[in-house]
Amino acid sequence: MKRIILIALAALMTVSASASEFQAAAPAAQTQKKAKKTKEVKEVVFDVHLHCINCVKKVQENISFEKGVKGLDVCLDHQTVTVKYDPARTSEETLKAAIEKLGYKVEGVAAPGAGHHHD
Repeated sequence: MKRIILIALAALMTVSASASEFQAAAPAAQTQKKAKKTKEVKEVVFDVHLHCINCVKKVQENISFEKGVKGLDVCLDHQTVTVKYDPARTSEETLKAAIEKLGYKVEGVAAPGAGHHHD
């Protein structure tokens, strides 16, 4: 009787360990898929007429939460808003519209790297 219980217990532990390994491998595979999907990041630099530090804060507080935004740099001195974004989740046009919705005129798009950060 003890032998049957020991065999059943050993079999149960083997099945349990196999299930745990499978569950541990599944999230890793999903993480790799997500990493491949979101690898591409584009950058756009908008020329925006910003008046003061409050304008900078307003843009930072609102645009950083737009869908797909990965990075944001707002420079009052150069009047630029540099946005790094996931092109699978948003577009340059959508980001421009979001800035304009805040009440700022987007004068154009500067060459990437033209935006310089100054606090």
